[in-house]
Amino acid sequence: MVVLAAVDCGGTTFKLALAVDEPSNIVEQTEIPTTTPKETLAKVCEWLGTKHYDALGVACFGPVDLHPESKAYGYITTTPKPNWQNTDVLGPLRRVRDVPFGFDTDVNAPAYAEYEYAKRSGKMLSSCAYITVGTGIGVGLVVNDLPVHGLMHPEGGHICVPQHPNDAAMKFQGSNPLDCFGGLCAENLSCSVALAKRAGLPSTDGLRELPDAHPVWDAAAHYLGALCANLVLMVSPERIVLGGGIMQRVSLFRRIRAEAQKQLNGYLQLPELATSEGIADLIVTSVWGNNAGIVGALTLAEKARQESMRSKSNGTNPLMGAKWIDRAVALAAILSVASASFALGASMRRR
Repeated sequence: MVVLAAVDCGGTTFKLALAVDEPSNIVEQTEIPTTTPKETLAKVCEWLGTKHYDALGVACFGPVDLHPESKAYGYITTTPKPNWQNTDVLGPLRRVRDVPFGFDTDVNAPAYAEYEYAKRSGKMLSSCAYITVGTGIGVGLVVNDLPVHGLMHPEGGHICVPQHPNDAAMKFQGSNPLDCFGGLCAENLSCSVALAKRAGLPSTDGLRELPDAHPVWDAAAHYLGALCANLVLMVSPERIVLGGGIMQRVSLFRRIRAEAQKQLNGYLQLPELATSEGIADLIVTSVWGNNAGIVGALTLAEKARQESMRSKSNGTNPLMGAKWIDRAVALAAILSVASASFALGASMRRR
Protein backbone atom coordinates (compact mmCIF):
# COMPACT_ATOMS: atom_id res chain seq x y z
CA MET A 1 0.00 0.00 0.00
CA VAL A 2 1.34 3.40 -1.03
CA VAL A 3 0.31 6.45 1.01
CA LEU A 4 0.50 9.88 -0.60
CA ALA A 5 0.37 13.14 1.36
CA ALA A 6 -0.45 16.55 -0.07
CA VAL A 7 -0.75 20.19 0.90
CA ASP A 8 -2.72 22.61 -1.27
CA CYS A 9 -1.59 26.03 -0.07
CA GLY A 10 -4.28 28.61 -0.68
CA GLY A 11 -4.54 32.26 0.19
CA THR A 12 -7.59 31.57 2.37
CA THR A 13 -7.14 27.93 3.38
CA PHE A 14 -4.46 25.25 3.40
CA LYS A 15 -5.96 21.89 2.43
CA LEU A 16 -4.23 18.71 3.57
CA ALA A 17 -4.95 15.15 2.50
CA LEU A 18 -3.79 11.56 2.44
CA ALA A 19 -4.56 9.21 -0.45
CA VAL A 20 -3.92 5.50 -0.83
CA ASP A 21 -2.40 4.00 -4.00
CA GLU A 22 -3.67 6.73 -6.33
CA PRO A 23 -4.18 10.51 -6.03
CA SER A 24 -7.96 10.48 -6.31
CA ASN A 25 -8.42 7.85 -3.58
CA ILE A 26 -8.49 10.34 -0.70
CA VAL A 27 -8.88 8.67 2.69
CA GLU A 28 -8.30 11.63 5.00
CA GLN A 29 -8.63 15.38 4.53
CA THR A 30 -8.58 18.53 6.65
CA GLU A 31 -8.27 22.30 6.32
CA ILE A 32 -6.24 24.94 8.14
CA PRO A 33 -7.07 28.66 7.83
CA THR A 34 -4.33 30.75 6.21
CA THR A 35 -3.15 33.25 8.83
CA THR A 36 0.52 34.15 9.30
CA PRO A 37 3.25 32.00 7.72
CA LYS A 38 4.65 30.96 11.10
CA GLU A 39 1.29 29.91 12.54
CA THR A 40 -0.07 28.27 9.39
CA LEU A 41 3.05 26.28 8.52
CA ALA A 42 3.46 25.13 12.14
CA LYS A 43 -0.06 23.67 12.10
CA VAL A 44 0.55 21.99 8.75
CA CYS A 45 3.82 20.46 9.98
CA GLU A 46 2.11 19.28 13.15
CA TRP A 47 -0.57 17.49 11.13
CA LEU A 48 1.96 15.92 8.76
CA GLY A 49 4.08 14.85 11.73
CA THR A 50 1.31 12.57 12.96
CA LYS A 51 1.02 10.78 9.60
CA HIS A 52 3.02 8.13 7.79
CA TYR A 53 3.37 8.61 4.05
CA ASP A 54 5.61 7.60 1.15
CA ALA A 55 5.68 10.84 -0.85
CA LEU A 56 4.60 14.47 -0.46
CA GLY A 57 3.09 16.88 -2.98
CA VAL A 58 2.87 20.62 -2.35
CA ALA A 59 0.85 22.96 -4.58
CA CYS A 60 1.10 26.62 -3.65
CA PHE A 61 -0.30 30.02 -4.50
CA GLY A 62 2.29 32.32 -5.96
CA PRO A 63 4.32 33.64 -7.42
CA VAL A 64 6.71 30.90 -6.29
CA ASP A 65 10.27 29.86 -7.14
CA LEU A 66 10.15 26.52 -8.97
CA HIS A 67 13.83 26.17 -9.93
CA PRO A 68 15.57 23.50 -7.82
CA GLU A 69 18.99 25.14 -8.33
CA SER A 70 17.78 28.43 -6.83
CA LYS A 71 18.44 29.40 -3.22
CA ALA A 72 14.79 30.43 -3.02
CA TYR A 73 13.43 27.15 -4.37
CA GLY A 74 10.12 26.40 -2.66
CA TYR A 75 9.57 30.01 -1.59
CA ILE A 76 6.56 32.22 -2.19
CA THR A 77 8.22 35.32 -3.65
CA THR A 78 6.47 38.57 -4.59
CA THR A 79 2.91 37.74 -3.64
CA PRO A 80 0.57 40.64 -2.83
CA LYS A 81 -0.74 38.64 0.14
CA PRO A 82 0.37 40.50 3.29
CA ASN A 83 3.17 38.88 5.34
CA TRP A 84 3.71 36.01 2.89
CA GLN A 85 6.36 37.63 0.70
CA ASN A 86 9.64 35.66 0.52
CA THR A 87 8.28 32.80 2.64
CA ASP A 88 9.88 29.37 2.59
CA VAL A 89 6.87 27.08 2.27
CA LEU A 90 8.48 23.89 1.01
CA GLY A 91 11.45 23.75 3.40
CA PRO A 92 9.52 23.22 6.66
CA LEU A 93 7.18 20.69 5.04
CA ARG A 94 10.08 18.68 3.59
CA ARG A 95 11.77 18.48 6.97
CA VAL A 96 8.80 16.70 8.56
CA ARG A 97 9.61 13.44 6.80
CA ASP A 98 12.40 12.42 4.42
CA VAL A 99 10.35 11.24 1.45
CA PRO A 100 10.22 12.07 -2.28
CA PHE A 101 8.42 15.37 -2.86
CA GLY A 102 6.92 17.42 -5.66
CA PHE A 103 6.37 21.18 -5.67
CA ASP A 104 4.49 23.37 -8.14
CA THR A 105 1.89 26.11 -8.36
CA ASP A 106 -1.69 25.61 -7.23
CA VAL A 107 -2.78 25.67 -10.88
CA ASN A 108 0.00 23.68 -12.54
CA ALA A 109 -0.72 20.82 -10.12
CA PRO A 110 -4.41 20.40 -11.08
CA ALA A 111 -3.48 20.98 -14.73
CA TYR A 112 -1.14 17.99 -14.48
CA ALA A 113 -3.80 15.91 -12.70
CA GLU A 114 -6.39 16.72 -15.37
CA TYR A 115 -3.86 15.94 -18.10
CA GLU A 116 -3.04 12.55 -16.59
CA TYR A 117 -6.73 11.75 -16.10
CA ALA A 118 -7.53 12.62 -19.73
CA LYS A 119 -4.76 10.33 -20.97
CA ARG A 120 -5.96 7.47 -18.75
CA SER A 121 -9.45 8.01 -20.17
CA GLY A 122 -8.19 7.48 -23.72
CA LYS A 123 -7.67 11.08 -24.79
CA MET A 124 -4.45 11.42 -26.79
CA LEU A 125 -3.42 14.80 -25.41
CA SER A 126 -0.05 16.54 -25.47
CA SER A 127 -1.29 19.64 -23.64
CA CYS A 128 -3.81 20.81 -21.06
CA ALA A 129 -4.58 24.15 -19.40
CA TYR A 130 -6.30 24.59 -16.05
CA ILE A 131 -7.97 27.86 -15.05
CA THR A 132 -9.15 28.50 -11.52
CA VAL A 133 -11.59 31.35 -10.92
CA GLY A 134 -12.07 32.55 -7.36
CA THR A 135 -10.70 35.49 -5.37
CA GLY A 136 -7.97 35.44 -8.02
CA ILE A 137 -7.58 33.82 -11.42
CA GLY A 138 -4.74 31.44 -12.15
CA VAL A 139 -3.70 29.45 -15.20
CA GLY A 140 -1.70 26.23 -15.12
CA LEU A 141 -0.28 24.62 -18.22
CA VAL A 142 1.10 21.18 -19.09
CA VAL A 143 2.84 20.54 -22.42
CA ASN A 144 4.41 17.24 -23.50
CA ASP A 145 4.04 15.60 -20.08
CA LEU A 146 5.64 18.48 -18.15
CA PRO A 147 4.17 21.46 -16.26
CA VAL A 148 5.37 24.68 -17.87
CA HIS A 149 7.80 26.70 -15.74
CA GLY A 150 10.11 28.72 -18.00
CA LEU A 151 11.25 32.02 -16.47
CA MET A 152 8.99 31.42 -13.48
CA HIS A 153 5.62 29.84 -14.25
CA PRO A 154 2.51 30.97 -16.16
CA GLU A 155 0.58 33.91 -14.71
CA GLY A 156 -2.16 33.78 -17.31
CA GLY A 157 -4.82 35.25 -15.06
CA HIS A 158 -3.19 38.62 -15.66
CA ILE A 159 -3.39 38.47 -19.44
CA CYS A 160 -4.94 41.45 -21.27
CA VAL A 161 -8.61 41.08 -22.24
CA PRO A 162 -10.97 43.37 -24.21
CA GLN A 163 -13.19 45.52 -22.01
CA HIS A 164 -16.87 44.64 -21.85
CA PRO A 165 -18.98 47.49 -23.35
CA ASN A 166 -20.98 47.90 -20.11
CA ASP A 167 -17.77 48.20 -18.08
CA ALA A 168 -16.51 50.86 -20.45
CA ALA A 169 -19.78 52.79 -20.12
CA MET A 170 -19.74 52.49 -16.32
CA LYS A 171 -15.98 53.17 -16.14
CA PHE A 172 -15.74 50.06 -13.99
CA GLN A 173 -12.18 49.66 -12.70
CA GLY A 174 -12.34 46.14 -11.33
CA SER A 175 -10.94 44.86 -8.06
CA ASN A 176 -7.45 46.30 -8.51
CA PRO A 177 -6.99 49.08 -11.08
CA LEU A 178 -3.20 48.85 -10.59
CA ASP A 179 -3.13 45.31 -12.00
CA CYS A 180 -1.47 44.45 -15.33
CA PHE A 181 -2.34 46.40 -18.48
CA GLY A 182 -3.79 49.28 -16.48
CA GLY A 183 -6.35 46.94 -14.95
CA LEU A 184 -7.49 45.41 -18.26
CA CYS A 185 -6.58 41.88 -17.22
CA ALA A 186 -8.81 38.86 -16.66
CA GLU A 187 -8.26 38.62 -12.89
CA ASN A 188 -8.96 42.28 -12.20
CA LEU A 189 -12.21 42.22 -14.17
CA SER A 190 -13.66 38.77 -13.50
CA CYS A 191 -12.39 37.39 -10.21
CA SER A 192 -15.03 36.93 -7.52
CA VAL A 193 -14.11 40.24 -5.86
CA ALA A 194 -14.61 42.12 -9.14
CA LEU A 195 -17.91 40.35 -9.81
CA ALA A 196 -19.24 41.19 -6.33
CA LYS A 197 -18.13 44.81 -6.72
CA ARG A 198 -19.81 45.07 -10.13
CA ALA A 199 -23.05 43.68 -8.68
CA GLY A 200 -22.94 46.11 -5.73
CA LEU A 201 -22.56 43.33 -3.15
CA PRO A 202 -20.82 43.88 0.20
CA SER A 203 -18.89 40.60 -0.15
CA THR A 204 -18.37 37.68 -2.51
CA ASP A 205 -20.72 35.54 -0.41
CA GLY A 206 -23.70 37.16 -2.10
CA LEU A 207 -22.69 35.94 -5.56
CA ARG A 208 -24.19 32.52 -5.01
CA GLU A 209 -27.61 34.12 -4.48
CA LEU A 210 -27.62 35.95 -7.82
CA PRO A 211 -29.79 34.38 -10.55
CA ASP A 212 -28.19 33.06 -13.74
CA ALA A 213 -29.82 35.91 -15.67
CA HIS A 214 -28.01 38.60 -13.67
CA PRO A 215 -25.81 40.86 -15.90
CA VAL A 216 -22.75 40.12 -13.78
CA TRP A 217 -22.55 36.66 -15.36
CA ASP A 218 -22.49 38.20 -18.84
CA ALA A 219 -19.35 40.08 -17.82
CA ALA A 220 -17.81 36.96 -16.27
CA ALA A 221 -18.45 34.95 -19.44
CA HIS A 222 -17.05 37.75 -21.62
CA TYR A 223 -13.73 37.94 -19.79
CA LEU A 224 -13.29 34.22 -19.18
CA GLY A 225 -14.18 33.53 -22.81
CA ALA A 226 -11.52 36.04 -23.84
CA LEU A 227 -9.01 34.32 -21.56
CA CYS A 228 -9.78 30.95 -23.16
CA ALA A 229 -9.48 32.46 -26.65
CA ASN A 230 -6.10 33.95 -25.75
CA LEU A 231 -4.88 30.60 -24.47
CA VAL A 232 -5.98 28.91 -27.70
CA LEU A 233 -4.09 31.48 -29.76
CA MET A 234 -0.92 31.49 -27.65
CA VAL A 235 -0.37 27.93 -26.47
CA SER A 236 -2.97 25.88 -28.39
CA PRO A 237 -4.02 23.57 -25.54
CA GLU A 238 -6.04 20.51 -26.48
CA ARG A 239 -8.11 20.83 -23.31
CA ILE A 240 -9.01 23.81 -21.11
CA VAL A 241 -10.36 22.89 -17.68
CA LEU A 242 -12.20 25.50 -15.62
CA GLY A 243 -12.42 25.17 -11.84
CA GLY A 244 -12.63 27.21 -8.67
CA GLY A 245 -15.54 28.63 -6.71
CA ILE A 246 -17.05 30.77 -9.47
CA MET A 247 -17.09 27.83 -11.86
CA GLN A 248 -19.48 25.94 -9.58
CA ARG A 249 -22.13 27.94 -11.48
CA VAL A 250 -22.65 25.38 -14.25
CA SER A 251 -24.55 27.76 -16.55
CA LEU A 252 -21.33 29.73 -17.10
CA PHE A 253 -19.72 27.01 -19.19
CA ARG A 254 -22.09 27.35 -22.13
CA ARG A 255 -21.70 31.13 -22.11
CA ILE A 256 -17.91 31.02 -21.82
CA ARG A 257 -17.68 28.65 -24.78
CA ALA A 258 -19.91 30.93 -26.84
CA GLU A 259 -17.82 33.98 -25.89
CA ALA A 260 -14.58 32.21 -26.80
CA GLN A 261 -16.00 31.39 -30.24
CA LYS A 262 -17.29 34.94 -30.65
CA GLN A 263 -13.96 36.54 -29.80
CA LEU A 264 -11.98 34.20 -32.04
CA ASN A 265 -14.31 35.45 -34.80
CA GLY A 266 -13.96 32.36 -36.99
CA TYR A 267 -10.21 32.77 -37.36
CA LEU A 268 -9.47 29.13 -36.55
CA GLN A 269 -11.70 26.74 -38.47
CA LEU A 270 -11.12 23.66 -36.36
CA PRO A 271 -13.85 21.23 -35.28
CA GLU A 272 -12.83 21.79 -31.65
CA LEU A 273 -13.62 25.49 -32.00
CA ALA A 274 -16.15 25.81 -34.79
CA THR A 275 -18.72 23.26 -33.60
CA SER A 276 -20.75 23.15 -30.40
CA GLU A 277 -19.73 19.53 -29.81
CA GLY A 278 -16.07 20.30 -30.34
CA ILE A 279 -15.84 23.28 -28.02
CA ALA A 280 -17.86 21.44 -25.35
CA ASP A 281 -15.07 18.85 -25.35
CA LEU A 282 -12.34 21.52 -25.37
CA ILE A 283 -13.58 23.76 -22.52
CA VAL A 284 -14.70 21.52 -19.69
CA THR A 285 -15.33 21.38 -15.97
CA SER A 286 -12.88 19.76 -13.58
CA VAL A 287 -13.32 16.04 -12.99
CA TRP A 288 -12.84 16.58 -9.25
CA GLY A 289 -14.77 19.83 -8.73
CA ASN A 290 -13.59 21.68 -5.63
CA ASN A 291 -11.09 18.88 -4.92
CA ALA A 292 -9.10 19.66 -8.08
CA GLY A 293 -6.34 21.46 -6.15
CA ILE A 294 -5.72 18.75 -3.55
CA VAL A 295 -5.93 15.96 -6.15
CA GLY A 296 -3.38 17.96 -8.14
CA ALA A 297 -1.05 18.14 -5.14
CA LEU A 298 -1.48 14.38 -4.57
CA THR A 299 -0.63 13.84 -8.23
CA LEU A 300 2.63 15.74 -7.66
CA ALA A 301 3.37 13.34 -4.79
CA GLU A 302 2.78 10.29 -6.97
CA LYS A 303 4.89 11.75 -9.77
CA ALA A 304 7.73 12.42 -7.30
CA ARG A 305 7.49 8.87 -5.95
CA GLN A 306 7.72 7.38 -9.43
CA GLU A 307 10.65 9.63 -10.39
CA SER A 308 12.43 8.68 -7.18
CA MET A 309 12.05 4.99 -8.00
CA ARG A 310 13.42 5.57 -11.51
CA SER A 311 16.33 7.66 -10.23
CA LYS A 312 17.33 4.94 -7.75
CA SER A 313 17.48 2.45 -10.58
CA ASN A 314 19.69 4.63 -12.79
CA GLY A 315 21.56 6.71 -10.20
CA THR A 316 20.24 10.15 -11.18
CA ASN A 317 18.97 13.08 -9.13
CA PRO A 318 15.13 13.07 -9.08
CA LEU A 319 15.06 16.88 -8.76
CA MET A 320 16.53 17.15 -12.25
CA GLY A 321 13.70 15.21 -13.84
CA ALA A 322 13.42 12.99 -16.88
CA LYS A 323 14.44 15.67 -19.39
CA TRP A 324 17.90 15.86 -17.81
CA ILE A 325 18.20 12.09 -17.98
CA ASP A 326 17.34 12.26 -21.69
CA ARG A 327 19.95 14.97 -22.23
CA ALA A 328 22.56 12.94 -20.39
CA VAL A 329 21.80 9.89 -22.57
CA ALA A 330 22.01 12.05 -25.70
CA LEU A 331 25.32 13.57 -24.56
CA ALA A 332 26.72 10.12 -23.84
CA ALA A 333 25.72 9.00 -27.33
CA ILE A 334 27.39 12.06 -28.90
CA LEU A 335 30.59 11.47 -26.91
CA SER A 336 30.52 7.80 -27.89
CA VAL A 337 30.24 8.67 -31.58
CA ALA A 338 32.95 11.32 -31.24
CA SER A 339 35.23 8.83 -29.49
CA ALA A 340 34.63 6.22 -32.18
CA SER A 341 35.32 8.78 -34.91
CA PHE A 342 38.55 9.84 -33.21
CA ALA A 343 39.67 6.21 -32.90
CA LEU A 344 38.85 5.52 -36.55
CA GLY A 345 40.76 8.62 -37.65
CA ALA A 346 43.79 7.64 -35.60
CA SER A 347 43.69 4.11 -37.04
CA MET A 348 43.59 5.43 -40.61
CA ARG A 349 46.51 7.81 -39.91
CA ARG A 350 48.61 4.89 -38.64
CA ARG A 351 47.99 3.08 -41.92
